[in-house]
Amino acid sequence: MHFQHLKNFIENRLRKDDIYIPGTIFYLVKNEGVGSKEEIARLIYIFEYKHSLEYYEKIVDQFASTLLEDYNLLIKEDDNYKLITWPLKKSEVDEIISLCYKKSNGFFKNLQIKRCIA
Repeated sequence: MHFQHLKNFIENRLRKDDIYIPGTIFYLVKNEGVGSKEEIARLIYIFEYKHSLEYYEKIVDQFASTLLEDYNLLIKEDDNYKLITWPLKKSEVDEIISLCYKKSNGFFKNLQIKRCIA
């Protein structure tokens, strides 16, 4: 049920070409369902680098995490986030990552590391 809820959210609620919410989900599923605002912002900053790191931290905190909380997909504790849908099976993680690539128009496709950012 949790996997299906996350999958439906990505397929039906996210706009095409969005990078912030897919980037947040992508980071969390690649990192066992947890991550900090700074880690997620750094991932987006590395790929987009149009604004300051602080800008991306604000976006993650005020936009991406808030929307994911509103859809009961994420728990926010201070500057740390946890997917409510975790744990996921490897096949489910792979499918979610694929959906995030698709929604972000392949934005994070070249990222192939186990722990995205330490």
